[in-house]
Amino acid sequence: MSRTCSLCGETDFVNWRFGLLRCEKCELVVDEAVWRLAANEQMEEVFFGESYEPIRSFWVRLFEALNNRRTISRLPDAIGSGEQLLEIGVGSGSFLAYAKVHGYAPIGCDLSAVICSRVERETGITMHCGPLESLSDKQLFDAVVMNHVLEHVSDPVALLKAVRVRLKPGGVLHLAVPNVEAWEARLSGWNSYEPYHLLYFTPRTLQLVAEKAGFEIQHLTTHESFSGWFLAIFRTLLRKSYSTQFRKGSSKTNKQSTSFVEHAYRLVMVTWGLLTFPFRRLQEFLGKGDEVIMLARNRTND
Repeated sequence: MSRTCSLCGETDFVNWRFGLLRCEKCELVVDEAVWRLAANEQMEEVFFGESYEPIRSFWVRLFEALNNRRTISRLPDAIGSGEQLLEIGVGSGSFLAYAKVHGYAPIGCDLSAVICSRVERETGITMHCGPLESLSDKQLFDAVVMNHVLEHVSDPVALLKAVRVRLKPGGVLHLAVPNVEAWEARLSGWNSYEPYHLLYFTPRTLQLVAEKAGFEIQHLTTHESFSGWFLAIFRTLLRKSYSTQFRKGSSKTNKQSTSFVEHAYRLVMVTWGLLTFPFRRLQEFLGKGDEVIMLARNRTND
């Protein structure tokens, strides 16, 4: 595959930080793996294949519940409860279950057969296993939620165009990706530097992708997680990546996640987040939070 920017078509890239490259024209940041054939599918198999088990400790469930509540809270102004909702990249399935409890009619879509089988078994929610393009475009949705999915794919514009085809006119897309302009992204231990992340967005490049796919931007902001700085500094000092330390997916790691060590670790992390609250709000205001959040509508005149 040629070294071409999937956003603007440029072929000139410059070395950025930590082995990543940046397009000279649109400034999209990429990992060289993005040009490997079927890179996303290969990464899915390695990191989210048969051996993958999500960490489901008390703390992880709590953090997921808070994230789910934030996502749902952004949707009521856009769509009403009872509407058809598609989540792409479902993780543990907790958002689908949360959406169902709050009156939505959710369906999930994921590449991992293991994840699809587990989520369907545990929640009773219908799952489509495979790429979005293989999901029938006869069923249209009122909303599509894609949280931390776009950074995994080699052609984000093509994926969002496939999303548009499956959205009703005026339907809403909720999109969240890591923000490579976050202040803590200057540290090598930033928790979004992952071997399975092929692309790294800023608010500007995410907006370019969505607009190129035909979406009308409704809201664009950044969110700074309470754990962002703590994790970035902690992992930088340890000189260990998130993947090697926490995401092996082994049963041993999952059993340890409920230990006293994790409780102490998480309490320190939460305390850090509370103490840095004013700083984190400033970071969000300046567009430097560690997550970019976008709400966009399917244009009705195309």
